[in-house]
Amino acid sequence: MNKKSLDRKAAQKFIIDNRDNGKSDQDIYNELSQQYFDKKSVTLLITATVTTENKNKYIIYNNVLLGLLGLVILLRILLVFSLTIQTGQLWTLLLVFIVPLFAAYFAYEIARYNAPIYRFCGIMTIVGFMQTIGKSEGGTDILINLVFAGAIAGLSFYLDSKMFPDYSPKNLKKDGNGEYILS
Repeated sequence: MNKKSLDRKAAQKFIIDNRDNGKSDQDIYNELSQQYFDKKSVTLLITATVTTENKNKYIIYNNVLLGLLGLVILLRILLVFSLTIQTGQLWTLLLVFIVPLFAAYFAYEIARYNAPIYRFCGIMTIVGFMQTIGKSEGGTDILINLVFAGAIAGLSFYLDSKMFPDYSPKNLKKDGNGEYILS
């Protein structure tokens, strides 16, 4: 059998279908590693694919996170419009497209259950909050930002740990033969 480069869509469909049929992740890895060259990518894809059980169990939390990200997008757009009205300069309307890009990207990837984005979203939310603290004079805007940032970061890290418990790109387990071990 000739091995080929990893086809992520086909492999992910194979993973989901076989999990639904009761196969273990190790059995799925053994089959996929026979078809594809890059065993590490196969392992990461398996651990980054949410199980149907976890997807159903945490769907409400995921939807709350998506709702919060949508609200952040809306608030950032309103902030840009407010800035445009205050300054009277139309070029600031270009910021409408730029400012909410990160939140929109996070929302899109979280809606697709992309494992690596959950941690990245949490980290970037904390960084953004720290930046806001440095620029702010205090008051209710810090409190509002704290609530949003805390909820988004907390949900991001929580969902990452619960829906993708084995996803750890730096700590993949191997056996004595160099094959990856999955639970």
